[in-house]
Amino acid sequence: MSESHHDKKTYKTPEGLLRLTEHGRDALESWVTDVDGAVYAMLPEADTQAVAAAMARLSRNANDLRTILADEFLDEEGRELALLRRVVNQFGDDSVMQLYPMQLVFEGVSNLATKEIEWGRLASYLEQSTRYLRFDRKDEDEHYAYFTPEEFDADTTELYEKYMDDIFDTYSELYQQLYDYIAETSDVPEEERDGAWRRACHAQACDGVRSLLPAATKATVGVVGSAQAMGNMIQHLRSHELPEMHTLGRKALEAVRMVAPVFFERIDMPTRGELIAGHRRNTREDTATVANRLLGGVETEAREGHQVRLLATDGTEEEVIAKVLTDASNHPFDTVREIVEGLSPEEKQEVLSAYVGDRYNRRAKPGRAFELPHYLFEVQCDYGAFRDIQRHRMVDGLDWQTLDGKLGHITPNVIHEAGLAEKYERAFQLSSELYEQLKERGYAKQAQYATLFGHIMRFNLKVNARSLLHTAELRTSSQGHPTYRKVYQDMHEAVADVHPNIAAAMKFVSQDEDEALARLGAERYHQQKFKET
Repeated sequence: MSESHHDKKTYKTPEGLLRLTEHGRDALESWVTDVDGAVYAMLPEADTQAVAAAMARLSRNANDLRTILADEFLDEEGRELALLRRVVNQFGDDSVMQLYPMQLVFEGVSNLATKEIEWGRLASYLEQSTRYLRFDRKDEDEHYAYFTPEEFDADTTELYEKYMDDIFDTYSELYQQLYDYIAETSDVPEEERDGAWRRACHAQACDGVRSLLPAATKATVGVVGSAQAMGNMIQHLRSHELPEMHTLGRKALEAVRMVAPVFFERIDMPTRGELIAGHRRNTREDTATVANRLLGGVETEAREGHQVRLLATDGTEEEVIAKVLTDASNHPFDTVREIVEGLSPEEKQEVLSAYVGDRYNRRAKPGRAFELPHYLFEVQCDYGAFRDIQRHRMVDGLDWQTLDGKLGHITPNVIHEAGLAEKYERAFQLSSELYEQLKERGYAKQAQYATLFGHIMRFNLKVNARSLLHTAELRTSSQGHPTYRKVYQDMHEAVADVHPNIAAAMKFVSQDEDEALARLGAERYHQQKFKET
């Protein structure tokens, strides 16, 4: 039914542009924060799919976005799937998907799965912390929080769960014993042993025993990103070699289709999304075949334990200085680059000092000239530390090798100090036995679930100086976990050897040893803030 004159929300000017009627203004007030201003936000009541479609129209439409919304999308007919589908197809589904924000949650997935969910860069992730939560609580069926692959046969399932229960029993026992040791040996006066102190003891105990958690340990992950980021994540999961990832990809697709079906119609079409997922599977398998043929007989020296190696450096400090001066002038880069070559070390330092400024805390970062130099690192660290390093960081080429436990494992000093090393080592022996038995039974890929957070694994990444400054300063703070603190401390030292002035700009990188109850100050701060609110 057509609208009457009084119900119309827009009208056209003689120039052909849309303008809002009073009725349109009234209707639009429930969708935008400001009907007239140049800057406005969409209110929670706004239909997000319709807003995305209107934004898609805007790319080829001279009108105010609000008049497009009022003209086409405020009424129910404007939000019908047929119209939205037509707009999406007309203006390009991939680009329009960038305009639609989504939130998705994965409850109780393995830690192996959390890393695959968080593989993409262009989304934000939040997961349950193994540093502050205990993972020895059993569910209503008296099961520990670990994932059991559904593809196991009955005998393998029984074997797997027996070993997992034993490992989690050890984790639980050592947590309590370690907590008691930390509390008993604490030098905090009795009168100051408040809730913040107890939480700090708990955090240190969790840090000490989290290395015993298997990669099968369940966790919950929240994902926030565009529909395009969700689509890429789903494609990644659907192309994975482990069935758990396939299942999660299928369930994620079902979930997002319930929210925004028009954006996910093609993701499993044989000629679209399925083609992409199949291509990823095939190239991964073919690459593994070639690598095995070329490298299968190669013997390399054992490189067990923690290592950080700077493999390559792209860019120089002189290029950064030239970029800074070029952006602050009207000269071409190559001219400025020649001038920089003739500057004295003091003059070069003066340019960088002015550009970096007096950083009052780590949140005041240098500008984008620091994105020119890149550093390629190979890292060996425990899987627990890798989990924190990998999550949503702006780096290039971050992939990792299959978990197998052959590079050794870590044993925190506090475990030795508390006299718990023998029980701690037994958990790694159990993990090794389960890993080998799963391989013998034909479940080589699934054997990764048996590896522990304390096992050393290898990965490499390429990172620019600006991104490294941010993460190194964040991850080396006193409340950081000792193992990932060490990774970033070593990265910082390696950069200092090749680019000392850039490394000096990373002034909030802490090279101090981790302190006992490092979380106590932070806990006291949060406790005081809570009292003030």
